Amino acid sequence: MTNKYALIDLENIQPASLQKLKNEGYRLKVFVGANQSKINVELAEEIQQFGENAQYVRLHNSGKNALDFHIAFYLGQLASKEAGCQFLVISKDTGYDPLLKHMRDLGIKANRSAAAVNAVSTPIQPTPPQSSASKKAPAQMTMAERVTFARHYLHKAGKAKPAKRKTLATALASAFQKKLSDLMIDDLINELSKQGVVIDNQGSITYKLNA
Repeated sequence: MTNKYALIDLENIQPASLQKLKNEGYRLKVFVGANQSKINVELAEEIQQFGENAQYVRLHNSGKNALDFHIAFYLGQLASKEAGCQFLVISKDTGYDPLLKHMRDLGIKANRSAAAVNAVSTPIQPTPPQSSASKKAPAQMTMAERVTFARHYLHKAGKAKPAKRKTLATALASAFQKKLSDLMIDDLINELSKQGVVIDNQGSITYKLNA
């Protein structure tokens, strides 16, 4: 089985969610700068869910582009050890692109993305149900209409559904074109929970869309 590795430049970006990577079977290499003392708690919890498939690489010395060179080293090391493995560098830094293109020219699947890990919190908008509710502005919908729209949206999201209440709130806000207040989104999630569609276990979310 071909291994897939995601190498995260944590100095450059703190992903909103790693659920998409987990769903697609990636192994994580999380690179932390020598002077980086903080990491988002929710992100740390998601990394922990990968178990043995996640590894922190902490730099002990700082320097210009030090973390970039470490990622480049691990790309070469893994590529030489495991023929056919795939790589995804998670960073906004375009400086990785020439190296990754060279790897692709050599037949190695290697790409960079700052968006792939955020797919859960900023997903592609699904086609709304063709009903009178879908023609209304989000703020004009009744709660029942918002629930219907949200259920359709979550069904379309498939395996990319948010795994945390916070990312669910962000995703729903985006689905409703950011026309609903934080309080309205919170009320909607509470209603979905009341109807058994969303099951909130201390912030971790599961779904029962046939509820």
